[in-house]
Amino acid sequence: MNNIEPTLRLDEKWLPPTVMTLAWPVVLQSAVASIFALFIIAFIGRLGPAAITAISLSEAIVALPTILLTGITVAVTAIGARLIGAGEYEQANVIIRQSMLIAFILGLLSAVVLWFSADTLLLIFQARPEVVELGRDYIRVVALAMIPWFLGASGGAILYALGDTKKPMIVSIIMEGMAVSLSYALITGFWLAPELGVLGVGITRAVCAAIGALIVLSLVVKGKGAVKYDLHHALLFDWPEIRRILRVGLPAFGEQLATQGAYNTYMIIISSMGTTIFAGHALAMRVLGFTYVPLNGMATAAAILIGQSLGARKPDLAKKGGYLSLRYCVIVMSCIGVITFLLARQLIGILSDDPEVVRIGVLGLQMWALAMPVVAATLTLASGLRGAGDTRGVFILNTAGMWIVRVGIGALMVFVFALDIVGAWGSGMLDQGVRAILMWRRFARGRWQRTEL
Repeated sequence: MNNIEPTLRLDEKWLPPTVMTLAWPVVLQSAVASIFALFIIAFIGRLGPAAITAISLSEAIVALPTILLTGITVAVTAIGARLIGAGEYEQANVIIRQSMLIAFILGLLSAVVLWFSADTLLLIFQARPEVVELGRDYIRVVALAMIPWFLGASGGAILYALGDTKKPMIVSIIMEGMAVSLSYALITGFWLAPELGVLGVGITRAVCAAIGALIVLSLVVKGKGAVKYDLHHALLFDWPEIRRILRVGLPAFGEQLATQGAYNTYMIIISSMGTTIFAGHALAMRVLGFTYVPLNGMATAAAILIGQSLGARKPDLAKKGGYLSLRYCVIVMSCIGVITFLLARQLIGILSDDPEVVRIGVLGLQMWALAMPVVAATLTLASGLRGAGDTRGVFILNTAGMWIVRVGIGALMVFVFALDIVGAWGSGMLDQGVRAILMWRRFARGRWQRTEL
């Protein structure tokens, strides 16, 4: 067997620096992506509420295939980290090949469905005619990049399983920088570029996805030590390992299907209140996406550390690593919540000059700022459980919370008690609180420490 140095130092005294080493590249990657996304939405925001709504709804629709994608990435990170932690590198290579093959097939299927169903999907989201007109071409051009998007995401999950969060960060920052420059040119018609508005954002996303996927593919082919992607056997099916991936990935797929369906239903409830309210909501969610960047880093660190620790037969270390990631995340997100609450008007004002859109966006941002510590607990614990391969438990808890609390109670708040957008946001915050308690109980019991993959 070829030997490689362990990617992580799986020792209790090294837990704090290991968590931070894993987390900071993801935090920086997420921060840069969120900042650049704010630039892009600021470009679009000057075009009016219809353009903001078209982008928000189209992105929600284009995100639907990530339901399939998440099943692959969760499985390859959990199984890959477990095998690498155990030193079973050849078996890890088999998992890598099969995950990339599945990603290619699902990317192709997603592209076909999005291309031919763009109008229908926008109408399901209660989009107005002017929004459908803007969103249709965006969805179709992004559909052309589904295969590279899937391959790039699967490759990134492979690098995460190795404990390498730095290379995905570098690739992402380069691509995001390119995205801002290209989107500005195509939205505004800068210099020799045509003025394409919303469509320009779609073209940018497709081009950057393709280039990013090529870079990530080269990285996983090169690999690290004995762990790498062998292109010579890329098209060979290994059915036992595919079943293994599906056994872990299908609950994650089911979770994303159920929660994305609930979230989209929740968006339909908000969209039914009109374009202005939805635009304010969309801007608040954009800013929140930026404030959540430390959460993404700690959640990723928890999943990788727990996966490799279980592979190395160190379940107690896995649990301590999960709790440490949670502690760091809650402290940081509490501080960010206070800052976000105080600066809500200034942050929303950067993105829109429509007074009513700004008023609604500020209210939503301040409400969700109060819930940041709870959101931190929910997502970090859920990520840690997935890293252990306990995808079925996370599926059940997230599905129940989203559908029963966020959608069910949210519909009552809006349509029965006439609380409008405040009622919808309130149900979302309650959903996060319920799930945080349930995730904590499941993690504390420790049954995930004995999960076989």
